[in-house]
Amino acid sequence: MKIKTMFIGSGEFAVPILDSLMKNDLVEIVSVVTQPDKPVGRKQVLTPTPIGEFLQKNSIKLMLETPVKILLEAESLMDKYQPELIIVASYGQIIPESILNYPKYKALNLHGSLLPELRGAVPVQMAILNGFKFTGVTIQRMVYEMDAGPILAKVEVALDGTETTDMLMDKLANEGASLLIKTLQDLFEGRVIENAQNELNATYCYKSDLTKEKAEIKFDTDINVAERMIRAFYPWPIAWVKYNNKLIKIYSAIITDLEESSGELKFIKRDKKLYLALKNGCLEIIELQEEGKKRDSYKNYFFLVEN
Repeated sequence: MKIKTMFIGSGEFAVPILDSLMKNDLVEIVSVVTQPDKPVGRKQVLTPTPIGEFLQKNSIKLMLETPVKILLEAESLMDKYQPELIIVASYGQIIPESILNYPKYKALNLHGSLLPELRGAVPVQMAILNGFKFTGVTIQRMVYEMDAGPILAKVEVALDGTETTDMLMDKLANEGASLLIKTLQDLFEGRVIENAQNELNATYCYKSDLTKEKAEIKFDTDINVAERMIRAFYPWPIAWVKYNNKLIKIYSAIITDLEESSGELKFIKRDKKLYLALKNGCLEIIELQEEGKKRDSYKNYFFLVEN
């Protein structure tokens, strides 16, 4: 008999996980809970979460719930669906204990780091920004404390230093989806051993680590940090520089051996390539966008170079 399962998730990270669960013979998805549609863009068009879009695009008819505050609807959701298992991934709201403790097999969360490292909202971005050589996905039994529950399983993923957030998010989500299916088999057959997290090794990351202000590259920003910022802040909020009183977004760049004693942040041209000179090195710029203009190749932005 399949295990009655409720899925709670919103972001891109959650999509491959839900997809793999729906294809699995061990569980029956009785409900999907996601965040409500939100206004997006200049025209403030109401837009569903990536999970909502996934269900719509694939014409999947599941019992979809979009509570504004899940805390206020916790009891009614449990009464309505009576899940035996809850799977959570990239949801975006605090889930109350009345939900966490309801199912027979509890609530399991897939988190995009090797816990207890990088507990919190933006672990994928921070792994890139901090220059990690390894990160991964952890499956934990949820408790009413941020990402602090006992660990059921982990998978480690090596970083090669070229990943952007969207690339790494997709890779971790697929690794997590595979790990979850194996872990559920073990869980239902009583083979899972929980391991408590070491609180002394816990580190944290927050949504406030991912703001437009923190995405600014300045003249004295270390060249290695600047390159990681460009990858970590893609696709949002996008790393940027202030140049000639205009904001210029940097979408793609690589570190070079070029040296330039400029004494200030500036764009330079060498051998038909565009560079951004910082205090301790130069970035070769591949793709950028000046405010009021379109995102484009460096070849169409040589006008930034001061003659």
